[in-house]
Amino acid sequence: MSGYNAGNMTTADRILAQPELLRKNDAWRLDKDLMKQVLGRQGQLLRLASEEVRADPELVLTAVVTDGDALQFADESLWKNPRFVRSVLDVNGMLLHYAPESVRSSRDVLKAAVASSGEALQYASDELKADKTLVACAVQRHVTALDFAAESLRRDRSFLEPLMAKTPRVLGHASDKLRSDKDYMFSLIQKDENMLQYASDELRADRDFILKVVQIKGDAIRHAWHTLWEDHEVILAAAKQDPRAIRHAGKASWNNRDFVLGMVTKNWRDLRHASEKCRGDRDIARVAIKQDPQALQFVADELKEDPEIVYWAYQQDERAAEQYA
Repeated sequence: MSGYNAGNMTTADRILAQPELLRKNDAWRLDKDLMKQVLGRQGQLLRLASEEVRADPELVLTAVVTDGDALQFADESLWKNPRFVRSVLDVNGMLLHYAPESVRSSRDVLKAAVASSGEALQYASDELKADKTLVACAVQRHVTALDFAAESLRRDRSFLEPLMAKTPRVLGHASDKLRSDKDYMFSLIQKDENMLQYASDELRADRDFILKVVQIKGDAIRHAWHTLWEDHEVILAAAKQDPRAIRHAGKASWNNRDFVLGMVTKNWRDLRHASEKCRGDRDIARVAIKQDPQALQFVADELKEDPEIVYWAYQQDERAAEQYA
């Protein structure tokens, strides 16, 4: 059946070129050797195979290895074959999607599925989604699997914390209620400021909570809701605890006179981040130049031509004044 014909094209080649030929030729559809060649190259053609082929574990697996979605055309009787089920899940645990409910309710089957792909947990029965051992196995494989676990586990601190100790990202898939718990999240952030990134959006946007956080972990501001980067009071509080926080200040902050003055008072180089309006502020310019005349390079162009400002810089460093005025 699979010999060469005119043009040195095999029967398998002809079928792959024109799949509809298979529908019209029962002999080909029953020929297991031929179908193995075909399915090994295009698994989806299992849909045109004979019932005998679709019930053959070896041939179906050949198709599934080529294209996992071919499994939808397999005979349902195969799901009663434990070896077949295990082989399918070894290929891809997500193929549990095609299994009947009776199979998805099997603890052994789910264990094999999540060992291959943690997210296969989404196809488990409600009872198994609440099984701590299986869910832990799934989460260790893929942290996103926690999204499909029972809500009771997604808010269970005693269950989550050992998983978080290995992979902090687990917290990002815990329940919103837990990630919105101010006391709990603060206790985690005290140990690791990066845990703020896994807090709920609501908590990351909570100004009072973030102010409390940045007073002990200034650079945690980078994980706060972006609107708070424009809040100069929050940024100032963060920078006071950790100077690195200043790099997260938004445009609104650098356009705020009090904020810029506070920053420049500590470090004249911060003037380079200020808005044109603030770089044209005479008081801010004086504060910066008093620290170092080289700050003249960052003031607005009109101040570089201001006799008083240039003279102020000239008194401290003639070369800097001549270079940047």
